Amino acid sequence: MAIALFYGLVFFISIEGSAQVRPTRSDSLVVTPSDTTNAKAKGDIETTINYKAKDSIRYDAVSQIMYLYGDAHIDYGEVALDAAFIQINWKTNIIDAEGMVDSAGVLQNKPLFKNGAETYQAERMSYNYKSKKGRVIGAVTTQGEGYIHAETIKRDAEGSVYGRHARYTTCDLEHPHFYIKATKMKVIPNDRVIAGPFHLVFADVPTPIGLPFGFFPSPRKRGSGVIIPTFGESNQQGFYLREGGFYWAMNEYMDMRITGDIYSLGGYGARLQSTYTKRYKFSGNFSLSHTFIKATENIGAGVTTDNVYNYSSDSRDIWISWSHQPVTRPGKGQFSASVNAGSQFYNQRNSTSPQNALSPAFNSTVSYRKSSPNSPINYGVTISQSQRTLIQRSETGETTPVQAMSFTLPDFSFGVASQSPIEWFGGTLTGRWIEGIRIGYNLNARQFVSNNISTGSSLGFPFSNSIGRDTVVAINGSNLAQIFRNARTSINHDIPITLGTVSLFKYFKLTPGVSYSESWFTKKYNYRNVPGSNLLAADTLKGLHRTYQYQGGLSLTTNLYGIAQIKGKKIEAIRHTFTPNLSYSFRPDFGNPEFGFYQRVQRDSLGNTQLLSRFQGLEGNVPGPGLSSALSFSVSNNVEMKMKTDSAGVFKKVSLIDAFNFSGSYNMAADSFKLSNINVNLSTKLFNNVGVTLSGSFDPYQYVNGTRRNVYLLEEGGFKLARLMNLNFNTGFEFNQQARKQQAASGAAPPTNLPALQRTVTAADYVEFNIPWTLTVDLTSNFTRDVLTNKLVNNATTAGFNGSVTLTEKWAVNYTTSYDLKNRVLSYTNVGIVRDLHCWQMSIDWVPFGVLQRYSININAKSSLLQDLRIRRSSSATGRPY
Repeated sequence: MAIALFYGLVFFISIEGSAQVRPTRSDSLVVTPSDTTNAKAKGDIETTINYKAKDSIRYDAVSQIMYLYGDAHIDYGEVALDAAFIQINWKTNIIDAEGMVDSAGVLQNKPLFKNGAETYQAERMSYNYKSKKGRVIGAVTTQGEGYIHAETIKRDAEGSVYGRHARYTTCDLEHPHFYIKATKMKVIPNDRVIAGPFHLVFADVPTPIGLPFGFFPSPRKRGSGVIIPTFGESNQQGFYLREGGFYWAMNEYMDMRITGDIYSLGGYGARLQSTYTKRYKFSGNFSLSHTFIKATENIGAGVTTDNVYNYSSDSRDIWISWSHQPVTRPGKGQFSASVNAGSQFYNQRNSTSPQNALSPAFNSTVSYRKSSPNSPINYGVTISQSQRTLIQRSETGETTPVQAMSFTLPDFSFGVASQSPIEWFGGTLTGRWIEGIRIGYNLNARQFVSNNISTGSSLGFPFSNSIGRDTVVAINGSNLAQIFRNARTSINHDIPITLGTVSLFKYFKLTPGVSYSESWFTKKYNYRNVPGSNLLAADTLKGLHRTYQYQGGLSLTTNLYGIAQIKGKKIEAIRHTFTPNLSYSFRPDFGNPEFGFYQRVQRDSLGNTQLLSRFQGLEGNVPGPGLSSALSFSVSNNVEMKMKTDSAGVFKKVSLIDAFNFSGSYNMAADSFKLSNINVNLSTKLFNNVGVTLSGSFDPYQYVNGTRRNVYLLEEGGFKLARLMNLNFNTGFEFNQQARKQQAASGAAPPTNLPALQRTVTAADYVEFNIPWTLTVDLTSNFTRDVLTNKLVNNATTAGFNGSVTLTEKWAVNYTTSYDLKNRVLSYTNVGIVRDLHCWQMSIDWVPFGVLQRYSININAKSSLLQDLRIRRSSSATGRPY
């Protein structure tokens, strides 16, 4: 009776209202609406049922059936239902829903059922909220990235869904572009989809490909599984199956991908890749690759046959990549790694990246550093490696590419931040001048090892032993002793001393400076002439050997400002900032025999001599020879304009000249050529978009028949102060800059613990179809004066272009190229075409010429769940699409 009375009250709810219904025991008292808010749910209903309707709500007290008309809505825990009409039967615990046919005969407001992450759209549906079973007619349900369309769907109490005459797709349209059609289908939410028998349908055209059953994983979390290989053909290795293997989701922090290649002519490849992430601590990735390329003469037309791509003999290549990035945390040590190392021609023969294939050198670094915000002490340890390809010429004149590798094992640094001596004794800093005197300390110890045995080859005369020769030896057990004998070990000390800044006459700043540094070496050289020849022998003296250097000086600077008040319609004023700097420095002649850092040797049979460092080619700070008593000068200029932006009197600053600087020095202790070259650089932006940079060097001395004379050019007569010796020019402009700025990311992605090796990123993933077009142009040129002809010679001039064009809302083209204006040739050029096919994507990548000439055509489903649904056609020198 109480329940019936309560439901009777609900009948008078307004059309736009809502109510909460909670069941009570049959013998309970009447529950008023205000009491139901905090009432505890009992009976068959587990939680509050919230419902509302836009048109009307009617309750049949005898049959205990409630009818909701017009945009009806029900919330029941994780379950939500929206439809044109909903009926609730309190006796049978069943909720029925259906849409409404409009005047055009189209079914509107179809039932939309949500159960947690699951969504069902249907013509009609029925759901038992007690047993949690349901039946759906004409349904569409979402399962992860996939959609299931079915004539009838039933849901059991465990949450499994059964579909009859079902279609499975990742296309979100009501009429999908493609789907997998199956007679029967079972869906275990957040786990898998099982179908069978089934076949594939594209654009309503069934394909002849069918299977008795299918298994499609759809876990909420990452899942492990088999990676289907791609099929293709290589000019060198024949037909292949590539990138097939297994993906292993080890845990929420780490995953692994193990794949391999196999070629019909005998080659193979194997790769192991892994990514890992620890939120707020670190992230990284690791890969190890090994390939075997079988010797072949089947090299197609247009493919280079130089040493890099020479397949006349079997080759085995290996490559290791490791990247580890820590999250910066104050007071915590920071371990980081960036490793890229392997065989000499691995990237040219196997790389899927044009940047790697074109790169002349690779570097690796592993380091650990720590500093404390409460302590001036910091320290770090670094291990580094670099490799590059050199051309080595034999005695017969033949050239061979060799791999030169170098290692720093290790590089240890220790430092103490600069402090005032007053702080050492517990004093308090109050801003006095004397507190500007600060002393610090830096130590660096390193051992440099290289298989490129090259020391002293730039001295201009031959040696009788290895110190003056360029020799690259193989790194193996028999050569390790020779390599480590030529290791360069040094310990460097640096004591930075600042003496503070003194204000003079209010507008000038005087800064004195003193510096001292010292290096320790484990060997040095003694030189001697070989009798009867022009050869020079070098004897190595092992032990602990010390060099040091010191210097002092003063610097005086000020700022001058000039303002021109224009008071025009747009321009308010122009300001010029002029910053002169004058400094003096003194350093002793460390080439003096009393220091013992240099040795004067006879360089030829005519008796000509030359100073030669006893630490030639070693790592460390070796002071240069010659007394220095130099007066240095520099001038910096900056010009800005103040402009009105609107009638409200709002102003903005526009830079007319970012920097216009020149500098030089005059060494009063030098016996000749006391004045140095004058260095000039200019940087500005034209029209606030076109960046221009100019830098050059002017020589103030005369040249006669290509020989520099100790006579100023000004003495020739006329107004010739100096001669331009070299000039560098660079400019660049980005058109449609605002369109690109609009697409800038608004913020960083949230931290995650989910590594992702599952999906291969394609060129289409980098295209923004809502940017109409972009274009960036840059021009770089370099000139050097030929002192014999007295003409500026163009060493190199290159123009680069890159950008994109969105032809339609579905078609886009991107391109990049550069042109050598001096040699009149195009360098690396790439053209990409992308077509958005809604649930699919097409990308064409083309390098029309050069060593890396290739093309690649890809058509694939966007969803990572069905990423193996793809068509790929490619051709390149190595058979690998970049």
